[in-house]
Amino acid sequence: PRSLHSTDVFICTSPIKHYKHCPYEKYAWVEKHLGQEFVEQVILTRDKTLISGDILIDDKPDIIGVEPKPMWEHILFTAYHNKHLSTRPSQRRLQSWCDDWRAILDSKRQ
Repeated sequence: PRSLHSTDVFICTSPIKHYKHCPYEKYAWVEKHLGQEFVEQVILTRDKTLISGDILIDDKPDIIGVEPKPMWEHILFTAYHNKHLSTRPSQRRLQSWCDDWRAILDSKRQ
């Protein structure tokens, strides 16, 4: 049986539009840096708004797609291209993986 505090983690990533090797390279990166077990957790999609979940940690400031109000909360992950942007009052930001990302997960469990 699963613990009440278990978390299912998926890697939701978008392929580059005009690069035929992109999907392979994304899976290879996941295997190299996170391990073979995470290869099974990859979701490759151009529209992340269609994915069900509680949290989406992404460095893209605006996630736009078919679903106008996705069910997940978008946590803005700080990157060079977005560090100058202000977050909306209701939006949270994760500065780096050294930040307390566990507290973000725990906030969804309450």
